[in-house]
Amino acid sequence: MIEITNDFQIKSYGRFPEVLSEQTQFKDRMVEVSRLYKAMGESYLQHLGDDAKISGSEKKDLNEFLENILLVLVMLRKLDFSQADTEVYIRKDRGLFELRLRFGDGGIWELTGGIRPEYKMKQRTFKEWFNTEFSNDIKTFYAVYGNAGLDKTISPEDKIQITKQVDRIIAEIVEMIVYIERFMLFQ
Repeated sequence: MIEITNDFQIKSYGRFPEVLSEQTQFKDRMVEVSRLYKAMGESYLQHLGDDAKISGSEKKDLNEFLENILLVLVMLRKLDFSQADTEVYIRKDRGLFELRLRFGDGGIWELTGGIRPEYKMKQRTFKEWFNTEFSNDIKTFYAVYGNAGLDKTISPEDKIQITKQVDRIIAEIVEMIVYIERFMLFQ
């Protein structure tokens, strides 16, 4: 679970679930991202219902989906595309939004960061974000991976490009979780 302070400091930590953390389970991790993405979209449509409003418990469900996708992406990043990294910085907008991922032994990970007051979050609806930005980021991730694997090997350069896309999605997810918790109007 991601904790957000009043001054927009972000913290989350955990351990990779054993069920998906074996090196040989790469395919399972890739499928899980897709499964969670689809399930989140279905959950959103189901919750929207006739009143076109989302309640607090429904917001909680959407955040849980986002946090689960985030966890699997963090696992993919560490276990499959950038194993040597023990600490990673992900920045948006010249560092006004910054995240740090740290990896320890035994699948332990920690995400910290912050959003500075000068950072401008886009005013958007969940539906718009999910259908455009997030969908495009997920599709791009699979396309970059697919293109890299056309020759049946993923080179170090390919892994760098894949990792950049994973980092982009990680930042988008964290920003959306903050936005859902603090600012978003659902429609």
